[in-house]
Amino acid sequence: MSTETAKPCPAEHFENMPDTLGHDSRGLYKSPFDQLSLPQTLWTFKRIILVTLAVYTGYVCEGFELGAGASIVANRGFIKQFGDHRGGTQGGVRALNPTWVSTWSAFLNVGQIVTFTHISWFADRFGRKASLYLAWTWLVAGCVLLNTARTPGVWALAKLCNGAGIGVLQVVCQVYVMEIAPNRIRGGLVTFQAVWSNAGSIVCSVMMQQLNKTYPDNYLLAMRILWVPVGLMILCWVCIPESPWFHTRYGDKDKAIKCMRQLYGGVPGFDFEEEFKSGSYSIAKLALQGISQQLVGLAIISTYSTLLMWSLSTDKLGRRTIINVCETFICVILFLVGGLYWAGATDGNAAAATALLVICCFWTFSFQIIAMSYYLFSAELPSALLRAIPSWELRLGRYATPPMLLSLGVRAGFVFGAFSVPICILMWLYIPETKGRSAAEIDELYERKIPAWRWQMTVTNTEKEMYAMIEKRAGA
Repeated sequence: MSTETAKPCPAEHFENMPDTLGHDSRGLYKSPFDQLSLPQTLWTFKRIILVTLAVYTGYVCEGFELGAGASIVANRGFIKQFGDHRGGTQGGVRALNPTWVSTWSAFLNVGQIVTFTHISWFADRFGRKASLYLAWTWLVAGCVLLNTARTPGVWALAKLCNGAGIGVLQVVCQVYVMEIAPNRIRGGLVTFQAVWSNAGSIVCSVMMQQLNKTYPDNYLLAMRILWVPVGLMILCWVCIPESPWFHTRYGDKDKAIKCMRQLYGGVPGFDFEEEFKSGSYSIAKLALQGISQQLVGLAIISTYSTLLMWSLSTDKLGRRTIINVCETFICVILFLVGGLYWAGATDGNAAAATALLVICCFWTFSFQIIAMSYYLFSAELPSALLRAIPSWELRLGRYATPPMLLSLGVRAGFVFGAFSVPICILMWLYIPETKGRSAAEIDELYERKIPAWRWQMTVTNTEKEMYAMIEKRAGA
């Protein structure tokens, strides 16, 4: 166990902070509340949980948008409105132009990419709450266009606006929750957005199935229903405070503590002056999670499997071991998938096809854990100054899978497996265990250059200071 006694290094963005903040290099960076059990933390900070749920209402809208976009194209009324008589249709039957269908999907992605170019500046200049309002504005514009569009071009513009709104949500929501969540339940709260998104997607899928069956010629009914989650978002977001860290960065201690009182008021023994020093803090190796998502064969295996979303309590089980074991498991699966090509998995061999299906189910489970871990680590590991800067270059990789790999079928498992093995090795070497670590501890461990595999066993200076303060209070 590491027992170095070097003083903790101040976070980089506090080095030039005004003295009025009352911060110095001996400040307490780890909260005494980190010693609570998970149930105790959940009960003590129940207001934070409610705020998190309120912030994540935006993901209900995301689930609606993504679900509706995939289902609306099957609506008879939608086809009549946006279809044409080209593309080999018979008897004057209208059909959607494949070019427009792909354009709508592309514009949704383009909207997200465009957002990534400016949202970090906007969030740091105007705040996290203002960024949520920006997302809402984009989504409102998208809903207006979805309900008024009568041509494919206007529908594409609506997709662009909705993509921009979703892009803001994907960056800002986790950042906000990361900055307000207690260390003991931070992982679960940051990744809980997947539950809200899938809830919206499931509700939308059921709704679209019924609407297509009951009102096959009225696609606008589904678009009008989309106003419900959009309206719910603004009602929830009006009630939440700004992130205290945003005011801290600009040296506005009074506003920061005011926001903290809105978030943590009523918590017994909560010292706002002391907790104010905790702040938010370390540049980290996020690219490994992002790259691993692109090289684990999503474009191939998702063709043969049903998407499953699993929620994992990272605050109880930790991050590093589970994520790296899943990545290792995926590497093995990819080579097995490639090998099943010669067993006839795609040529009528029932046993091989069944084995492929079972393997892909395990792959999907493992992939979802890795995919969710990226959003968790992207919120936890960067320094506070960089936390709102999205790794948009990694997100671009989702749309950059070479089409030629698709022609290989399941044999592409060997290609993705070959790329995944070195990524897996790097993840074992560089992905740390952050369970229960405060932002200041994460900074300190990077400053001390502690190897990733030793993080869990290392006692930080911030922990020592916290224990010393507890003992001092106990002896007083």
